[in-house]
Order: sequence, then C-alpha cells, then structure tokens
Amino acid sequence: MAGTVTGYLKINKPRGMTSHDVVNRVRRLYGLKKVGHTGTLDPDADGLMILCLGGATRCIQFLDTADKTYVAEILFGTATDTYDVSGEVIRREACAFSREEYSRVLDTFVGDIDQKPPIYSALKKDGLKYYEYARRGIPLEIPSRPVHIYSLEERDSAGLPERALFEVHCSKGTYIRSLCHDIGLALGTAACMGNLTRTTCGRERLSEAVTLEELEAMDLQQRCLCLHPIDEALEDLTKVTSNERGDRFIANGNVLYQWNADEDFDRFSDGQRMRIYDSKGHFIGVGQFIRDLTDDPYVKPLKILT
Repeated sequence: MAGTVTGYLKINKPRGMTSHDVVNRVRRLYGLKKVGHTGTLDPDADGLMILCLGGATRCIQFLDTADKTYVAEILFGTATDTYDVSGEVIRREACAFSREEYSRVLDTFVGDIDQKPPIYSALKKDGLKYYEYARRGIPLEIPSRPVHIYSLEERDSAGLPERALFEVHCSKGTYIRSLCHDIGLALGTAACMGNLTRTTCGRERLSEAVTLEELEAMDLQQRCLCLHPIDEALEDLTKVTSNERGDRFIANGNVLYQWNADEDFDRFSDGQRMRIYDSKGHFIGVGQFIRDLTDDPYVKPLKILT
C-alpha cells in the first residue's frame, strides 16, 4: 500500500523538533522515502507544516511560494546573535517607549519592505550557508531583499514595554526573527523573537492539522485518510483539461495544443501556470501556458505525476 500513498499532509509541528525530524517521523509512519516539506520551521517554533508524500513531492516547488501567517512573541531589551531568544545575548538595553509608539511602529512595517535576513539562516553565498560563515567567524555582508507584509496586528500588548504578541501575515521569505529585531531598532531599543507559531500557509489552517502523536495512534489506513489530494493545494492555478485524443500526449509529457484540450486557450495568459487534468478528471501535473508567435499556443508540462 505504501507505494500508492500520495498527497499532502497538514502537520501541527511541536517545539523542540527540526523540520527534518518531522519529515523523518512521517517517513517512518507511512513507510515512504519520498516525503518533503514546503517550508521549514525553526526548532523553537511550532505550528503548521505542509508535507508532501509520494508522487505529490513533485509539486513541492509550486507550493513553497505561499504566503504565511504567524503569531510571534517579541521580547524587548535583549539582542541576540540569532535574533531569537535561543541565541547568545550580545547586549541588553532599557526600554522606554509607549504603547502608542509601539502601535505606530508596527504600522510602518506593513506593505513592501526591504529586510536583511539574520546571519544564522540557511541562505547561501558562494556555496556556504550564512550560519556557516557565522560559526567560522568569517565576516559577511548580508544584502537586504524585498518582502511584503500584508498585515501586522497587535495580539497582546499588556506586557509592554518588556514583551508583546503580534500576528503577521507575510510573503514567502520573510524572517520573523529579523522583523522582531527591526521593530526593536525602530523603537530605539534591542529586541529578539520569543515564541513563534505558524497559523496559516496559503489557504491551509493550523486548526485543520494533525499532531504526530495523533498519527502515531492510527493505523496506516487511518493515516492515509489524513492525506489531501495534491491538486487541492494548487486550486489557485487555472485548470486545463485534455480531451481523449490529448490524453496520450499529456501523459507522456508532450505539449497540449488547443485541439487536444477542452478549454478556450484565448482566455489564458503567456507564462501562466496551470493544473492539468486528463479527460477522466484525473490530475496529471502542473504545466505552463506558452503563447509563442512562431507556433500555436500550447500548455507545456512542467511536472507530471505519473
């Protein structure tokens, strides 16, 4: 049965486990080698992780662009080398800002911002991860990069000016540790991140996730019922369906032309990614619409599940 297991799984990751730990546990529970995640969570963070199993791992690259929502604890007066509370303290400062100043500063981070990732991150430069530079004591100039903050709202500010909770809805690639650090700087003090919980990933919600303990208590058949068809996670992509004549072409990774498809290609845009289905309604994979002036428009397969 393990060979036919495919789909995606919503996991409520506990604190104290790495994302790789979670993947290994799920591999064991489902008896699969092909398990991957669509975005890491630090060991000190908990919350929603999306894992793809079996053939669904082919679609991971199309899922890791999803925006995310977090509830984060920000601790003022302390700066660490990792920008979170688990790091080494490098300075302590007094906090003398008001609740009103805190609220105003949060508002300034909404929208398009340039953010500098923390040195203790897995981003790479010249083949080395940033944290490898830090551990070796090699100076590194970290460039800022654009991210988008859709919303940044107070959740619990009763502990100010020492601590607070906020909820942030942000684009892929946003570091909440850096956000906490930068909020502190904007308030004229040090700050680092405390607890962190991921509550959404795209359209998926933490309230819909299962825990590893719950999976452990199930048999394999019950665990498979927790899986969701991978095309459900791709519903934001436009659907294109081949007709019976086109089925053999698309299943073999060939392009899909208008005469082999049910939909009207005139309503598609050049470069648009698409969910591909065969004439029987089976999800085949992900493709991209190409409007080439030297050829008839077609859908080019990017990843085929079969």
